[in-house]
Amino acid sequence: MLLNHIIKIIGDPTLRTIEHTQIIYTRTAYFIDSNNNMEFDDLMTKPHLFTNAPLSNVPWSFIQQTYWLKLTLDNKSNKNNILFAYFDNPMLDELDIIQVNKAQHLVKKKQLGDHVKELSLADKSFPTFSFALAAHDSTTLFLRIKTTGIAKTPIQIYSANEYYQFKEIVHFIWGAFIGICIMIALYNLVLFYGIKDPVYLIYIGYIISVLMLTGVVLGFGHYIWPSALEFQLHQHVIFLNFSIAIFSLLFTLSFLRYFKSRGRLFIVARYFLYCMMFFATLSLLLPEYIAAPIFFINMAILYVITFTLIGYKIRLGFRWAKFYVISWLPMILCAPIQPLMLTGKIEYSFLTSYAFLIGVSLEIILMAMALADRMRYQKEKALYNATHELTTGLPNLNLLETRLKQLQQQDVKYSLCVIEITNFHSISPYISNQEIDKLILKVVQDISAQINTDRRFIEFEDQQGMPIKVAKARDGVLAILASKFINLQALLLQLEKIQHTINKDLTLSGLFINLDTHIGVCDHPGKETLISHIISQAFQALAKGKREGADICIFEDSEDFNVTQRLALATQLQQAIRNNELELYHQPQIHLATNTIAGSEVLLRWNHPEFGFVPPDKFIRIAEDTGVINELTLWVINSAFKHLNELINQGISNHKVSINISGKDISMRGFLNKISMALEVSQVPPELINLELTESVMVSDFKILSELMKAFANMGINVSVDDYGTGYSSLAYISQLPFNELKIDKSFVLNLSESPRNYTIVKNTIEMAKNLHLCVVAEGVETSAVEQKLRDCGCDIVQGYYYSKPLPFSEYLIWLRKYQEQSIIQVY
Repeated sequence: MLLNHIIKIIGDPTLRTIEHTQIIYTRTAYFIDSNNNMEFDDLMTKPHLFTNAPLSNVPWSFIQQTYWLKLTLDNKSNKNNILFAYFDNPMLDELDIIQVNKAQHLVKKKQLGDHVKELSLADKSFPTFSFALAAHDSTTLFLRIKTTGIAKTPIQIYSANEYYQFKEIVHFIWGAFIGICIMIALYNLVLFYGIKDPVYLIYIGYIISVLMLTGVVLGFGHYIWPSALEFQLHQHVIFLNFSIAIFSLLFTLSFLRYFKSRGRLFIVARYFLYCMMFFATLSLLLPEYIAAPIFFINMAILYVITFTLIGYKIRLGFRWAKFYVISWLPMILCAPIQPLMLTGKIEYSFLTSYAFLIGVSLEIILMAMALADRMRYQKEKALYNATHELTTGLPNLNLLETRLKQLQQQDVKYSLCVIEITNFHSISPYISNQEIDKLILKVVQDISAQINTDRRFIEFEDQQGMPIKVAKARDGVLAILASKFINLQALLLQLEKIQHTINKDLTLSGLFINLDTHIGVCDHPGKETLISHIISQAFQALAKGKREGADICIFEDSEDFNVTQRLALATQLQQAIRNNELELYHQPQIHLATNTIAGSEVLLRWNHPEFGFVPPDKFIRIAEDTGVINELTLWVINSAFKHLNELINQGISNHKVSINISGKDISMRGFLNKISMALEVSQVPPELINLELTESVMVSDFKILSELMKAFANMGINVSVDDYGTGYSSLAYISQLPFNELKIDKSFVLNLSESPRNYTIVKNTIEMAKNLHLCVVAEGVETSAVEQKLRDCGCDIVQGYYYSKPLPFSEYLIWLRKYQEQSIIQVY
């Protein structure tokens, strides 16, 4: 029943007034008191001042003047009537209603408006004047209207029954609107606490501003705000309008992500935002009739800027912009209607009176849907970013792991193939990030050309109808999945074909690159194998192939330390460090010129209770992969310092100790402080400490290393270039950093007496080092012939099995004493 009433009133807003339901006629007139000094008694004596015309002809304006309206009602029926005059402008400051009879005698009088105290809640929110009209009688209502804002006051006169129905419906609409606002505001508050995106707080501010403004304009604010607050809102209604405009623009900038791009349009919008904030503050000081036109000008500019911001995002293909426009359309269309109606540009009706509320209701509901869609899209984008490389868009390791899990669950047999660009990490420092991405995508393009149409290779995803079959497993390493091959040999033939396609010459940033690859394969892993183990097995095969010079290598379960063992070793290694179960061996270093002991290099050994002797390259690689390497290095440093202290206590005071340091140690937070603390605790002379760094450390961590090297030099610690000649062309790095020593790798020394080529390399290296004032150490000396060659080249220090294999510290002390005794005998 209530819905039928709502439909009737919305369909025809004057359908229920007395002109259409009763035999009652009205005659209207108006008078404008521009001097604001006319009293009712004076007006009664000057009826000629009134202009007989429909009230729609009243020239309402923002000018401060008093409006007098005259309504004469004639009852032609045989029925007495109780009537209600409803004044549809609850923002008036002063509204006086005076009823007189035919003889012009006062019948009834009532004062309404903001300036009248002690009004009932109904009179504040729903300004109404009730009066009686007898059969075949007439009465006249005089209305005095004075306000600082918009004075236009539509008047509707209802019979008692129709009035109560109309009032019931209006209250229902108010309640529904308030409920929508509160519900959507709470919904956005929950979203804010869940996502921490300020766009939801901005929209809550917009909803609250809208609720305050509509409460003032339509009158229901008295039901939800304290009287003192509602009075202030009445006085500063233009400020509320500015608040809505400000939150609207803020929301537009935030929703469409202009705060992140901060381009030219954002700058224009930001300065206009500042202007609106200024005028909003100014409106608190100005009277409403002056502040209102300023607001309307700002609104026109706001529409232009908002449409421009939205249009630009639509042209860019911004996904949310279209739904955003749809959400704002009801508001954009309905917002100007009420101001235009109040200023007389549009005829009054129930729809025009409630157009803003209807538009806002639709906008709030649609915008809640838009925000939900935005959140869904953000989740999809976050998932995409979590499973794809941001710069190349390739599936990453996360998506690779997810795909492998799916294949396991589906019981699909497959082979994981990882393809590494050879020397990628040595190439990447010399080209830009954009060029690196081009290099990766070029390799992906070559691989895709071979496998995209081959159903034997498994896709990771489908992007717009295009199968994506290549993922990025690590920097410089790609991954593909193969299945349905007849046998492993067929897969290897296809991988060779892929490799042949990739391997070529390429020029990037003017740098000529001989593109080459290595491939590691984990073939048909067991269903119960952990995904991380499968990936690790493929990388183990890749590492093995590189060590053995094989282009393609298959992981074999028979290899020493498979994935399960490596996981167990990683845990046991950490326990061994903390339980002091590792051991430091020393290999002596000899001064060639004097045959005296220069020092020793400490080498880590682990005698595992189950596996026996574990090669250092095995467990150090495990330590690096699992993050235990830093703890391991600190154990080595502290143990080496203890050994050095014992050497000093035994009277061997000029013995240096060389300690190997990895790149992950250099990047360890607080590494310098830890060494400094170890020195302070052990009290060993820093000049007896020599840290050996590989060339790869210089390339990957040059900036950090440079700062550390300066700190080491200030502390008196020596630093050596270890394994020189095996990795990178690092002359530039050596010349820029304060190294003390250069150590030639044993691969150049072992056959030095038989290889003229190696002899030339070693000799030139020693000459270069001498010119840089570096001490030269050669490792891998195993014969007297090699020792003589090094002496001829001017090498300073040597080490190798010719003098001694690495020894436990206790045995090394015995060896030292024997060597010193032999040296003394040789002297005599």
